[in-house]
Amino acid sequence: MEWQKYLARLRYYDRMCGNLPTVHQKIAQVQAVVKAYSRHEIPQEVPKLSFSAHYLELHMTKHPELFELVSCLNDLRQVLIENFGIWHVFSRAWLASFKQQLKPGKTLVVMCGNAALAANLSNVIAVDDFDWQAQDNTQPHPWCDVKRADALVAVQKYYQQVDNIILEWAPETTCDRAILDFLRAQKWPGDLIVIGEAKGATNSPQFWQTAKLSRPPAVNALHRPFDFIHDQVFWVK
Repeated sequence: MEWQKYLARLRYYDRMCGNLPTVHQKIAQVQAVVKAYSRHEIPQEVPKLSFSAHYLELHMTKHPELFELVSCLNDLRQVLIENFGIWHVFSRAWLASFKQQLKPGKTLVVMCGNAALAANLSNVIAVDDFDWQAQDNTQPHPWCDVKRADALVAVQKYYQQVDNIILEWAPETTCDRAILDFLRAQKWPGDLIVIGEAKGATNSPQFWQTAKLSRPPAVNALHRPFDFIHDQVFWVK
């Protein structure tokens, strides 16, 4: 669905349910997320899309359209993927916290997609193979310069030049395990950071089986799931 049509749907539900402050606020927040990405900006906040069961029970009789609104709100991730090539959704507050946790120096971001994260980091090398183009009607429109390369090849080329390596929303592939094995073999002293859903929507089963994970509370407190995918930020050894 085109993002403009999605916003029009949200405006319709706002007219139907706008007398409910909680509904109006959530719709406004979701609209702000879509508009921010349309301008190549990081949203101020990413709202939780669901309503409590109690809230729905309380208002469903007068507002049966709430059922359709819930479905519409849950389309947010797919709208961001199809229109902007954004899989990893995060807020400005999380970005500020994350940048404070990075080691000083240079950062390599592989599997960076359209580089929304990489474009907001300093001293960065952004890499993606763009194998995902044409999936979900998505075409690459990078936010910054992105080198077209395989993730493992990029790590092998740049690991001695960087202090942080970020794997961002890696697909279910064994490349991530190969990257981890390579960095371990090299006794690389930097930080390997993986952003994804453990044993879920991202990365390979082999990776999750062997990775030694830590989840810094300061970073993950602001990286809250907003829908059915619970992606988190892991430091990996």
